[in-house]
Amino acid sequence: MTQRDIAGIDWIARFADRFSTIDRYDLLLGLIPAAFGVAGLAGRILDLPLEATLLCGVAVASLALFDGLFVRPPNGLQGA
Repeated sequence: MTQRDIAGIDWIARFADRFSTIDRYDLLLGLIPAAFGVAGLAGRILDLPLEATLLCGVAVASLALFDGLFVRPPNGLQGA
C-alpha cells in the first residue's frame, strides 16, 4: 500500500508527473546559473582570482548556450 497525502493523491506519482515534463532546454537553462555558482564556489575553495572563476563560468555557460541554440536548436515541435 502506498502512502497518500491529505488530498488523497499519491505524492510519488505527482512528483513523477512534474519531473517528466522537464526537457533538455530546461536543463540547459538551469546549467547556465549553476555554472557560475559552481565556478564561484570552486574559486572560493581554491582561492582563485575572481576573473579566473568568472572565465570558467562563462566558458561552461557559453558551451551550454551554443549547444542549445546552434548544435541542437529547438524545432518548435516539443509543445505540439
